[in-house]
Amino acid sequence: MTNSNSVYVAWQAPDTRDWHVVGNLQERNSGYVFKYTKGALKSSKFTKFSGMTDVRETYVSEELFPLFKNRLLSPRRPEYPRFIKWLGLDEDDNVNPIDILARSGGLRSTDQLQVFKKIELDSNGQFEHFFFLHGLSYLNSMANDRVSGLEPGQVLRLCLDLQNDYDGDAVVVRVDKPAEIVGYCPRYLSNDIKKMLMNDPRSVALTVERISEDAPHNYRLLCKLSGTLSPACKSALIPQDEFEPIE
Repeated sequence: MTNSNSVYVAWQAPDTRDWHVVGNLQERNSGYVFKYTKGALKSSKFTKFSGMTDVRETYVSEELFPLFKNRLLSPRRPEYPRFIKWLGLDEDDNVNPIDILARSGGLRSTDQLQVFKKIELDSNGQFEHFFFLHGLSYLNSMANDRVSGLEPGQVLRLCLDLQNDYDGDAVVVRVDKPAEIVGYCPRYLSNDIKKMLMNDPRSVALTVERISEDAPHNYRLLCKLSGTLSPACKSALIPQDEFEPIE
């Protein structure tokens, strides 16, 4: 099973606002498999998902579980083609539900869950990973104008925000000439990106993949993270315990 057929579920604790990786969804030839991960044990506030109340159980289904199916926009909706375009996916390629969940984040306003993929490396340590920049809704008008003026392929700068009171792994994204912050990397990726930057800042690059002016803030700026990691850095990216399945 490759990472391309697998996504993780992150959950935000209501008291601490910390994010925890609580589950893993995999697509297989016979359907879908879901298992809770050790992050589900980190907070007493976490409530198991409906129909999946045993954290040590392996759940198997021929169809996508309702928890995830309800996070997909129906292809019958008139806005579906525009939504797929925002995600930078090709509607003509029979887009996979796993890919849609990973790219969109499976966001809903009624809960604190986010779906995402781990960064997948090839045998040479090379990778490409796409994500939407976070925090655009908090930008002032000048910063929003800078975002509107970005072009596909334009280089963005990754900057560690080590003195961030809320997240010591936070990674700020800025543009140059003049320098201006345009958002943050998603929190579920920031720890890995921080490790890459600390190991070799020139081993990783961030560029603009797509700007969608008609999209909500959370789908407005799609970025591509790419690079080639050394064996030492690759080993540092071995999934933390929160990603490990509960046995």
